Amino acid sequence: MTEPERPDPLAALGERIEKARRAQAGKQRSREAEAGPSSKAGMGLGFRIGLELVVAVAVGVGLGWAFDRWLGTRPWGLLVFVFLGIGAGMSNVYRVVKGLGMGVGYKGGGEAKNDWDED
Repeated sequence: MTEPERPDPLAALGERIEKARRAQAGKQRSREAEAGPSSKAGMGLGFRIGLELVVAVAVGVGLGWAFDRWLGTRPWGLLVFVFLGIGAGMSNVYRVVKGLGMGVGYKGGGEAKNDWDED
């Protein structure tokens, strides 16, 4: 008597894994379609705001440290420039958030004017 041929368990497992991968890829595509470009733009804006703040404070710390070493006024230069860096970072963040709905370089209000133009 011959034994009936049994299906290969590894082949069946491979087919099930491939089916699960295809289903997962379809779910991933639908999630990306739901998120869309607005989600990515929001994340980019968040990273930009955080980076603006951190870089401004880091530059303030660096300049304060350099002035303290040059003039020997430790720790006053560092303290002053840290606060100046925090202020510069906050003003940069304010500018980014204020111009959120505008295009790059657009100031709004009709014609573009330079600061040195007279009214």
